[in-house]
Amino acid sequence: MKKKTYSQMLEEIELLKKQAEEVRRREVETVIARIKDAIAFYGLTEEDLGFRKVEKAPPPAPVPAEPATRKKRKSRYTERPLAGPRG
Repeated sequence: MKKKTYSQMLEEIELLKKQAEEVRRREVETVIARIKDAIAFYGLTEEDLGFRKVEKAPPPAPVPAEPATRKKRKSRYTERPLAGPRG
């Protein structure tokens, strides 16, 4: 078996790339035809396949909450009786 040169290998790679692309093109055509048949048979829509989202009503905007108001608190010291003798 004769060893191939680098340039011969590069030529072979290019030839294989072209052959692979042709095989891929034919396979894609076959796959597309099968997909079209299945879509027609089952009556699938774009929405079924996830290509178009069904427009849903946007969720209602949240009602802004009332600003929290702090309840005015009495000083804990004013609620206690005064210290000292009761009179």
